[in-house]
Amino acid sequence: MPGLEELIVFALFGILSGLIGGFLGVGGGTVYVPVLTAWFASQQHHGPAFVTFIIGNSLFLTLISGLSGSFKQWRLGNFHLKDTLLVGGAGAVTALSTSIYISQVSWYDKKQFALLFTFVLVPLILRMLFKKASTDMLAFNKADRPKLLLVGGLSGIVSALSGLGGGVVMVPLLVDILNYPLKKAASVSLGAIVLMALSTVSWYAFQFDSPVFSEWQIGMIALPAVLPMALGVMLAAPWGVRLSTKVAPLYSKVFFLLFFIVVILQMHFNIFG
Repeated sequence: MPGLEELIVFALFGILSGLIGGFLGVGGGTVYVPVLTAWFASQQHHGPAFVTFIIGNSLFLTLISGLSGSFKQWRLGNFHLKDTLLVGGAGAVTALSTSIYISQVSWYDKKQFALLFTFVLVPLILRMLFKKASTDMLAFNKADRPKLLLVGGLSGIVSALSGLGGGVVMVPLLVDILNYPLKKAASVSLGAIVLMALSTVSWYAFQFDSPVFSEWQIGMIALPAVLPMALGVMLAAPWGVRLSTKVAPLYSKVFFLLFFIVVILQMHFNIFG
């Protein structure tokens, strides 16, 4: 069981990740994963289930971030239900199926995933950064359904493989493929993350035969670690959303690029464990 100091640290990291997730629409997994990895490693827990355990707890926090941020987007009148359901529905299917698959194989290596992730995403991020900003919020177009499903499906796979929530892929794909304004892409991403994370977290929570990594554990979800972080996320995510409405699109793109660089550095310097 974490001590008082550890609980406070978890809550502070939750606030940080909530601000990032709400502002960029990415869920905040880039904070959750290294923090959870460091804590579980300090408890001397390792083994084949270690990576999937980290991912499951990170996705639980991503779910909280998505719920809190989406509620704020709805309050601000920037919630896009049809787009969110299509992206999130497709992502929920691929995220769940990928989570089940990687839990049953031994070949999955996050180092190889990091290389592929970087190779695919770097050009996409650069295109998003230099693409002319769109200001039209774009009404739902039925012709965009296949593209939205594709974006959701790809994001769900990345979410399950990394524990990041999928937003780091979803936002640049929505901007590049569907020409969404960054603020709309962030809003759709937050809502879709809820559906994707809900499907995978439900599966992780019902793994009652999983190794014991913590006291007060539900399936693979370690409550002493995630609950204080979740509290910080719930408090901070709405403020991240509000901040995103006051920042010019160009600065938002720069912040997203900096965030992506941090993600890449984490992956390639093995902060993810």
